[in-house]
Amino acid sequence: MKITKLSGVFALLLIAAAAACGKGEEPQTEANATAEVTATAESAIGEDAYVEDHESGKAAFNVAADGSVKAAVTGPDGKPIRENVSGTLLWKGPSGEEKTVPLTFDEKAGLLVAAGPKLEADLTQIGYTLNVAGKPWSGTLHVPAGGTAELHANAKGAADLKLPEGKLGPHGGRIEIVGDDRLELLVDEATGEVRVYVLDVDLKPVDIGERKITLGVVADAPQVVVLTPVAASADVDADVNAKVAASAYLTGKLALAADPLKLTIAVRNAGRSAVALCGYHAGAAFAVHARAPRVKVRVKTDWDAHAHAHADLKAKANFDPKVHVHTGAGARANAKANVNVRAPSVRVTPPSINVQLKAPSISIPKPSFKASASARASAGAKVGAH
Repeated sequence: MKITKLSGVFALLLIAAAAACGKGEEPQTEANATAEVTATAESAIGEDAYVEDHESGKAAFNVAADGSVKAAVTGPDGKPIRENVSGTLLWKGPSGEEKTVPLTFDEKAGLLVAAGPKLEADLTQIGYTLNVAGKPWSGTLHVPAGGTAELHANAKGAADLKLPEGKLGPHGGRIEIVGDDRLELLVDEATGEVRVYVLDVDLKPVDIGERKITLGVVADAPQVVVLTPVAASADVDADVNAKVAASAYLTGKLALAADPLKLTIAVRNAGRSAVALCGYHAGAAFAVHARAPRVKVRVKTDWDAHAHAHADLKAKANFDPKVHVHTGAGARANAKANVNVRAPSVRVTPPSINVQLKAPSISIPKPSFKASASARASAGAKVGAH
């Protein structure tokens, strides 16, 4: 009987334990399933994917060099969104041509996939629009020829070359490490002119060499700008030359009403390329929502004043009285072809006239009546004749 009672109690305990285990297994199983789906998605898209942080979640992209794309969307809770999600990509070629590429959902991989054109330019602009549960998420990627993997790898490499926090370049611009280069970048806030200087390890300007630099900018409107090299040159006036930065640089024009949300720099030099997204750290999501920080590149410069100074110097050079004459027919022909005649500036000032009239001083001498002896004799002879 006692055995029966113990057996019954033991049975009850076993049932309770089994029930308790059953209750605890469900959440654990669900958590494992979620983790498995997340791990599968991350594994499928690749650890070197580029992630953008939106208001309603995150969008991860892996764009390969051949143009194939994998994308994953997660909600604010970090869980992958696998239903009611679609999208399109707007591929912009180097000549400005555009191609729309659909993103379709791959149920097996749990990812959005697409097949775009091969990446050939130093930076390819790819706009995206995701439809997540009826709400649009949009953004723009500037991807190098090696795809997002190259962007990720360069960010990891740049992390090893640290700069002092808040350090500015010799011209007051932002410093970015792109591959092996230290670049100073600044944009005139009034004109939109951008200049990029190459710096050495001491952050002093050096020759730009044969570098080709392309900028991908996300602001009011996305844009890709290829910069033009400007060689260092001596100025006409030595005093002005001391005030004007004579270092070689690369320049272009950006349409910016405010500092950009994203700025990507691609550098090609001696057959090698490198790329950097300003403020991006490998493995971290890049914020693109309304509260995201801006990339500080716009500054107040005196480039316009220097331009006027150069114009004045050129104007003075045109009026230089020293004329160098070279003999030869070719020289005479060039002289005739390069004659620049300008009307002189004439200023006539009327003379100041002050006239004072004085009465003349007139003195009349009294006549002297002294007759000589001969005159008296002649007069007497004339009288005797009558």
